Amino acid sequence: MKIGLDLRFIENDLYSEFVIELIEILTYTDQENHYVIYTNSKWEIEETNNTTIKYVWIENGSLKEQFHFLKVLKKDNNNIMIFFNHYKPLWYKGEYYLIVPSLKDVYYSNFSSLIEKYKNVFLLEKNLKNASKVICFDDNTKSELIERFNIKEEKINILPAFFKQYAKKDVNTLQVDVKTKYQIWNDFFVYSGWEWIEKNLEKLIYVFEKLKNTKDLHLIFIWDEVSKNIPLRNLVVQYTIQDRVKFLWDIKDSDKHFIYKQSKGAIFPSLYETFPFHMAEPLHFDTPILASNFKSIKNIFWDTIEYFSPISKSSILTSIDTFIDKKNKKIDYKNIKNTYTRENTVQSLLEIIK
Repeated sequence: MKIGLDLRFIENDLYSEFVIELIEILTYTDQENHYVIYTNSKWEIEETNNTTIKYVWIENGSLKEQFHFLKVLKKDNNNIMIFFNHYKPLWYKGEYYLIVPSLKDVYYSNFSSLIEKYKNVFLLEKNLKNASKVICFDDNTKSELIERFNIKEEKINILPAFFKQYAKKDVNTLQVDVKTKYQIWNDFFVYSGWEWIEKNLEKLIYVFEKLKNTKDLHLIFIWDEVSKNIPLRNLVVQYTIQDRVKFLWDIKDSDKHFIYKQSKGAIFPSLYETFPFHMAEPLHFDTPILASNFKSIKNIFWDTIEYFSPISKSSILTSIDTFIDKKNKKIDYKNIKNTYTRENTVQSLLEIIK
């Protein structure tokens, strides 16, 4: 069977990294089918005897997608097409599976204009309707697809995702005192993730402004895009907490290891979350975690981490107070690491395909 994989969306984000790892293991594991990979990026994957890589250079959501990419797909005549987001030619009539990693753009606008948002929702709705199968990562997204888009339940498949796997490097060099190196004078929490609207970072900064009168705590942002976010940095200045909130970028892996190890914990105040890809780093470093109380997170981490309501400033404040006053408990993410693996995800995807 010939299976087409639309990876034109690949960019520098966690979902792209997830998909690249997934495809590498999928094509290595499944030697029975032949995979045709459509991409705009020369990402590092070797063409093998069961793969064909086609560089199409066609942007998601463009007119060229609707016409030129449609011709490419008709000519290739794949038995199945798998689209890893909802962008595809509207008039493509072949059998296809649509993977919906998140519906956040339906609820939270990260677009440059309302026209772009409405186009996004329009394409999502149309392409969901004609998909042979719809694939998502959690029960909440499944429920949203049923309720908002009237997708039949039997058409939806849940694919358990996996966390990014980091190379295990021995840290035998002289221990880095990150507090001294980065001028962090007190205990601190770490945030590592995107700066999108639904990540709720303005509220997190507000909480640390309120904490300055009661707790000697720092908040450290170590994600490059967040650290370069001017509105967030201006908010810190407005609250006059420049000495308590640090924006770090281009962090070496060795430093990142010690930042997580020396922190009080990692904190994630998202207002919307499907599979929490961005929690891979604290999971890897066995760091205590405080996170929003969503089922998509709870169903993975259960009682191994602490939770709060992301819509309530007082809930976040109270949870931080309780968190830092607790005696340090042993962190054990072993079961999570063994459950959410690349191999398990690939096997689940192959079952959906078969």
